[in-house]
Amino acid sequence: MKKNTALYFSVGLVVLLAIFILIFGMIFLNEKDLRETFDVYHLRFTQVSTLVLDDPVKINGVKLGRVESIELSGHRVVVTVRLKSNVKIPKDSEIRVQNIGIMGERQIGMILGDSEEYYVPGDTITGQFDAGIAEALGLAGEVCDSTKVLLEAVKTALNGTIANPDFQDRFKTLLVKAENLEDRLMSLVVTTDPQLKKSLANLNKVTVKVNELVDGVKEPINGLFAGTDKVMGNANQLISELEGVTKHLDGLIAKVQAKMDSKDNTVGILLNDRQLHDDLVKTVHSADSLFKIILQDGLDINVDFF
Repeated sequence: MKKNTALYFSVGLVVLLAIFILIFGMIFLNEKDLRETFDVYHLRFTQVSTLVLDDPVKINGVKLGRVESIELSGHRVVVTVRLKSNVKIPKDSEIRVQNIGIMGERQIGMILGDSEEYYVPGDTITGQFDAGIAEALGLAGEVCDSTKVLLEAVKTALNGTIANPDFQDRFKTLLVKAENLEDRLMSLVVTTDPQLKKSLANLNKVTVKVNELVDGVKEPINGLFAGTDKVMGNANQLISELEGVTKHLDGLIAKVQAKMDSKDNTVGILLNDRQLHDDLVKTVHSADSLFKIILQDGLDINVDFF
C-alpha cells in the first residue's frame, strides 16, 4: 500500500511539473510577463493584406504589443491590438500596416507624435496601409497577364502583316518599285543639275546688271521726282490764280446779267421792250426792200429849183 502511495505521489509530481513547464514554456515563447498589464486599442485600415493574429505591434521600432483580432467592419478592417499599459499614443501619431519580410510578413508600426493629447484605451484610430512585396507580386502578375494579352495581339498583327506571305510579296514589289523610282530621280538630278547651276549663274548676272541699272538711274529719277514736286507746286499756284480769274469772270457775268435785266440802260431797254424790237425789225425790212429797189431800178433824184 505504501508502495502504491509513493508511486501515485511520484506520478502526480511529474504531471504537475510537466504542467508547470508547459505553462512556463507558453509564457516564455509568447514573451508574456504575468506581471505586466495591457491596454486594448482598435485600429481601422482600408486593408491589411497578409497581417495575421499575434503579429507584432512596434512603437518607434520597439515591440510593445501584439495583434489580438482582425475583423471586417463595413468597408474597413478593424484590427484590435494589445499594448503595454505604459504606452501612451499621441493623437498626431502615424500608424501603418508595414511589410517586414520577403515572404509577405506584416506588423503594425507606430511612430509617436509630439501632441500633448493622447488616445485613451478602447479608442478607434485610423491607420494607413503600406504596399509590400505581396502587392508588388500581385501587380507583377497582373502585368504579366496584360503582357500576355499584348503579345497575343502583336502576334496576331504580325501574322496578318509581316508574317503573311502575300504581304511579304507585296512589300518586296514595293521595294523594287521604290528602288526604280530612286534610280530615276538620281538620273533626273544628274541631268538637270548642270542646267540648274547655269540658270542660277545667269540669274545672278542678271541681278547684278539690274542692280547696276538701278544705281545708274537712281539720281536722274530722284531729280525727276524733285522737278515733279516743283511742277506740282507751280501747278497748284496756277490753279489758285485760275480760280481767282474764274471768280472775277463770275462777278463780271453777274454784273452784265444784272445790266441786261435792268431797264435803266440802253441794252436793258432794247432787250426788254418788245415793241421796240418789232419796230426795229420792221425798219430793217423796209430798209432792205428799199435797198433792193435801188439795186434794181437805180436811184432817181428829182431836184426842184425855185
